[in-house]
Amino acid sequence: MLRNRWLILIGVIVVLGLLVWGWRRDSRTAGSVDFVPLLPQAEKRSIPVPPDQAIKVMTVTINGEAKTCILEQTNGRITFRLTPPPDSWFSASIAVDPSVWDKEGDGVLFRLGVDDGKGAYEELLNQHVNPVANKSDQRWIPVALDLSAYAGREVKLILSTNASMPGKGNDLRNDLALWGAPSLVVGR
Repeated sequence: MLRNRWLILIGVIVVLGLLVWGWRRDSRTAGSVDFVPLLPQAEKRSIPVPPDQAIKVMTVTINGEAKTCILEQTNGRITFRLTPPPDSWFSASIAVDPSVWDKEGDGVLFRLGVDDGKGAYEELLNQHVNPVANKSDQRWIPVALDLSAYAGREVKLILSTNASMPGKGNDLRNDLALWGAPSLVVGR
């Protein structure tokens, strides 16, 4: 009888521990912020196409995986103001729209950086994606960038696209950059 009580007590402790662990895990991800609905409030710039034509929301499927995206034609810049909480990450998948994978062009340079509002800019992402020349770029490319260094401070999160790599001219042909499911995630 004493042994059964011990087993029941141990079982209750294990169940309570699992419930607390699950609650803490859910509360860390509950702070996630989807950037797509925030796009209308973001500062947008684009050259030579006006921002209202060059930057828009769409759903794109690549290799059977659909994502809600921000389409940003190059040369574009989207700035979100935010105050990252501790242990926060920028998460997205980047790609070039599959409708242009068989068309001429030299790909897109994806850049993401943080401006602390005091004149300091730190680039966290600088990645060239060229699905015409590099078939391995014909997919969603996952991106996870740690923002915890900016926790508790208002910063500008800047998503930029450039038409070409530095020093390679400015080839704007078929530069349809996609930021798939961009979000701020708390905890990982």
